Amino acid sequence: MQESERLFAYAVSRVGNRETAEDLVQDVVVAAWEKRSGFDGRSLLGTWLFGIMKFKILDHYRAQRRTPTSLSVDPIDNGEWGGDPLDQLFDAQGSWKIDPNYGMETFVDTPVDEAKRNDILSAVKGCMDGLSERLRLLFSLREIDQLPVAEAAAAAGVTPGSAAVLLTRARHQLRACLQRHHIVP
Repeated sequence: MQESERLFAYAVSRVGNRETAEDLVQDVVVAAWEKRSGFDGRSLLGTWLFGIMKFKILDHYRAQRRTPTSLSVDPIDNGEWGGDPLDQLFDAQGSWKIDPNYGMETFVDTPVDEAKRNDILSAVKGCMDGLSERLRLLFSLREIDQLPVAEAAAAAGVTPGSAAVLLTRARHQLRACLQRHHIVP
């Protein structure tokens, strides 16, 4: 799978909007091209690109905080798109637009293990969705993307002191939710 597809999937998971994710991937490609002389090969290309993507996502949230916009809806998600969804998987020549084997490594587990993992992931996603937008953003930036508290706080529009309190609140809410789903004791 190409790096652009991985970047796109990552961006969609962070911003929740396909068009915005496409724009972010394009921004990353442009930034990488402009800064290509700064890539010294001490890390993998993908690692370098994902680092750029994290900052582009932060910039997106900062800009969004300055100029709020209405949420756009992905027509595929709500059934308004008139075409066949499979058309998005193949190009004009009939070749896959994505690597059809990507993610297949997860199928090496037994069906019981896979079902348990799916239940856990589903519960975690549901619990994360239960957080307010600000808590979810702050928690994701700090705990998933591992940004420093100050940077995550700035992106979420809170002070670092408030971020510490909000992160504690998010952890408590997530733990309580996961306990209700019998994921953690």
